[in-house]
Amino acid sequence: MKNMAKLGSLWLLLLISGGAAFRDAQLPICNEDAFQPNYIPKLDALLRWRKFPVRVYFVRDAHHTPERQQLAIEGFQQWTRLTDNKVRFEVVDDEQEAQIWVRFDPSSKAGRTDCTYYPERREIIRAEMIIGVKEDVPLDIQSVSVHEFGHALGIVGHSDDSKDAMYPRYTVGKLASLSQRDLNAVKTAYCELFDEERAIAALERTRGLPSSRDEPRKVQIVCGKPRSSR
Repeated sequence: MKNMAKLGSLWLLLLISGGAAFRDAQLPICNEDAFQPNYIPKLDALLRWRKFPVRVYFVRDAHHTPERQQLAIEGFQQWTRLTDNKVRFEVVDDEQEAQIWVRFDPSSKAGRTDCTYYPERREIIRAEMIIGVKEDVPLDIQSVSVHEFGHALGIVGHSDDSKDAMYPRYTVGKLASLSQRDLNAVKTAYCELFDEERAIAALERTRGLPSSRDEPRKVQIVCGKPRSSR
């Protein structure tokens, strides 16, 4: 009862068990103070995928090139390395298998990510990512990719510190690198992967909620123009 009383004032992140058992499951949760420092209070929401790896498809349109795809992958891999391979993705060739769709935009140096998710569960079911590739500067493409993949992992909103990769504007010509605060935001969303003891059992939190009450919703995250390095 003591733990349950505390939960009312915390921003709770739901960990979903699979399939039909969802409504009757005891769902682990993690509060926003579990991993410090972080910028979670500055975000609009913190979502999550049900499991890893997430499947990524690069749309083969007129703007796709193998070189751009490889730069994007190298950006995504920052998250994989920093989380010791707990946050993983795989590239698929069949768009029907994809969970994340990636397109390149030669008219912009910024990016955008749209996430479709279930609000009650805070579970992402689809993400669509646009990576700006104007001028084809490798470091800039990687910076946009690092940032947008953070959104695709569930970070809805931005950091308030320019040292973080999830700050809304990257610096031209300088590779964006993930910070401890970036890592802690993702660790909070997927806390059971990093510290099971921090995931508290929320008994029957969603029992009795019909699935029709948790309709998918879409959020669009637009990122700012890059900053000059001067």
